[in-house]
Amino acid sequence: MSTALDGWESAWTAQQDAAQAALAAAFPGLERMAPPTGCCDARMRVDRPGEASGTACLDDHGRVTVDFAGIPQQALGQALSAIFGPDWFDEGPDGIAGAAAGTYNWDDESTYAEYEIRVEADATAAFYMAYVKVDDAVAVLDELQQKLHQDPETPGPG
Repeated sequence: MSTALDGWESAWTAQQDAAQAALAAAFPGLERMAPPTGCCDARMRVDRPGEASGTACLDDHGRVTVDFAGIPQQALGQALSAIFGPDWFDEGPDGIAGAAAGTYNWDDESTYAEYEIRVEADATAAFYMAYVKVDDAVAVLDELQQKLHQDPETPGPG
C-alpha cells in the first residue's frame, strides 16, 4: 500500500474512533459491535429498556445513522423541541411530545439528513435519523440523554 493511502487509512480510522467515542459519550450504553456488523464497519448498539434500544453507525462518508426504538415519547419530544423547535416534523404546535400516534418526517435539504419519528399508541416512539453529520448526531443524542434523565421535579425547557 502507498504511503499516501496508509496515511489516509490511519486518519480515517482515527476519525471513526473519535466519532464512536463522541456518540458513546453523548448516549452512554452505545457500545461498538464486533465485525461483521451487518452494514457499516463502525456500528454501535444500545439496549436500555424503558429508554432506547437500537443502533448507530458511521457510514463510508462519515455520516451517522441512528435507529432507536422504545423511547419515551415525552423525552424524545422534549429533546427534539430543544434542538429543532416545535413543528419541524409537521406534528403540530405541541411537538412530538404531544403528537398523536403516527409517523412524522423531515428532510434537511441543506445537509441531506433525513429524520423519521414513529409515535406509538403506548406513548413510546422510534427515532431514525440518517446521513447526519457527526456533531449534529452527537447533539441530538446528548439532548435525548439529558431529557431521559431529567428530574421531573426540576423545571427546564421543553
